[in-house]
Amino acid sequence: MKKTAAITVCLLWLLLLLAASTPASSPSTFLVPHAEATENTWTTLEPIPTIRRNLGVAVVNGKIYAIGGTGEGGYLNTNEEYDPATNTWTTKTPMPTPRSDFGIAVFQNKIYCIGGIIYFDWSGYGEGILCAFNEVYDPLTDTWENKTSMPTKRQRPKANVVNGKIYLIGGFQYQDLPPPYTQIELNVNEAYDPETDSWSTKTPIPNTPYGPASATINNKIYVISGFHSDLNQIYDPESDTWFQGASIPTAVALAGAGATSGVMAPKRIYVIGGYPSYDEVSLNQVYNPETNTWSSGSQMPTARHSLGVAVINDTLYAIGGGSTNLNVRYYDENERYTPIGFGTAPDTTPPVISVVSPENKTYTANNVSLTFSGSEPIFSMRYSLDRQENVTITGNTTLTGLSDGSHSLTVYANDLFGNIGSSDTAYFIIDATFPSISILSPENKTYDTADIPLNFTVSESVSWIGYSLNGQASVTITGNTTLTGLSDGSHNVTVYAKDTAGNTGTSETIYFTIKTQQSEPFPITWIVAAIVIIAVVGAALLVYARALSKRQKKGEFAGDISTLL
Repeated sequence: MKKTAAITVCLLWLLLLLAASTPASSPSTFLVPHAEATENTWTTLEPIPTIRRNLGVAVVNGKIYAIGGTGEGGYLNTNEEYDPATNTWTTKTPMPTPRSDFGIAVFQNKIYCIGGIIYFDWSGYGEGILCAFNEVYDPLTDTWENKTSMPTKRQRPKANVVNGKIYLIGGFQYQDLPPPYTQIELNVNEAYDPETDSWSTKTPIPNTPYGPASATINNKIYVISGFHSDLNQIYDPESDTWFQGASIPTAVALAGAGATSGVMAPKRIYVIGGYPSYDEVSLNQVYNPETNTWSSGSQMPTARHSLGVAVINDTLYAIGGGSTNLNVRYYDENERYTPIGFGTAPDTTPPVISVVSPENKTYTANNVSLTFSGSEPIFSMRYSLDRQENVTITGNTTLTGLSDGSHSLTVYANDLFGNIGSSDTAYFIIDATFPSISILSPENKTYDTADIPLNFTVSESVSWIGYSLNGQASVTITGNTTLTGLSDGSHNVTVYAKDTAGNTGTSETIYFTIKTQQSEPFPITWIVAAIVIIAVVGAALLVYARALSKRQKKGEFAGDISTLL
């Protein structure tokens, strides 16, 4: 048995070494498992530099980020990165708003810190100031940005990611402030879509215990236990419904929780630490979702509550935390747990692949992003477009040069054990061609009427048509029409049409002239007058010429008659 386990671990080492070379764009990045891995044991590692509790922890590209929390000096915005490969911590850009007890989740290698508390007067004569801030950290650029705030401000919401959405469940608010304040547990379930930066309301959690733990397995969210509550409430985002699982053996509040994926260790949820009533405990309670049963794992070395739990390659890291017995304490512990069955998990379950984009709709571009997620670490992936030969990819990509028309797409992925999963087939349409418009009338010529038919043809069915006369605002029409009351002078017209996909086509601009007033004929009276004048002048010249001729004959003038003129 030990020999078989050793061979399995060696094979996993080889697979993980290959997977470690996967580009950052891949849905999952892996590290080589720690050499001293022994199942169901704890190891003490380099402490967190800033002691604190009520912090948020998250994993991106094999590194753990410990953010915010409460320390001896109050609320923190500290951001520290832990590298398990070197067992070292590095300080990163702080979170913009110092706070604790916020929901924390990772989507597409960015860390979302949502809600929490930013001030509280512990004397009991002040108030708790809660927030709904949604601040997002990008470890690649070490920068923060603000996104749309959560609709309901609250403290200690549980955050989990399923199929590209972040679900913020439960938490509490303070009422009747100033003293005595009342703590109200909330049943709120709000979903955030990072792609659209928008929120929606989902079915509330049935019961609202104080300080439950939470984790996700097989695209279902488990909200477990809480103060004096042994409930195991399970939420299915796909159907937006809740149901109950087996109760936890020991009810604990403010425990940490993490889930193993079934790759390096069997799929389990580990609920670690917390406090049943007052004193914190070291309990390690293990839930098997396949059998709906609980068992116990090796206890955590340092009893504490309000800790953060991170999971890398099915290994759990319990970081920070605090205690309340006698005196309030803050911890810097960083303890690693190697789960039960580590390195021997018989994984026969194919990964669940969910395509986020393309969606079942019409796109007006020939390039469409291919975005998807997997329920566990992926070793290789590929897609088939329109049932053609598979194309190998390393992660999210872009489908380029898509032709107009209907398309289908399916994504396939192998986990580290060779199990093949496939997504549901996505069907979508490409319509990137603008409507072609040809104007038949008016033509580029002069018209002697003020009413001109506007006739044209369009190459496809359209949802809107309009025209612009002389560069003015578009006038909506339903088809061929008539341009009426046109003034004399130069004009131009352009026709526009929008197809059902939203593409807008433009016709050639036609230039034409209107000339309805004709030039007046030369007045007849002027012609008659001219004729009369010419006749009179002609007659006078004739008479004069005859008179001169007679006088020449009599010898009264000598020389040519022209000299007398």
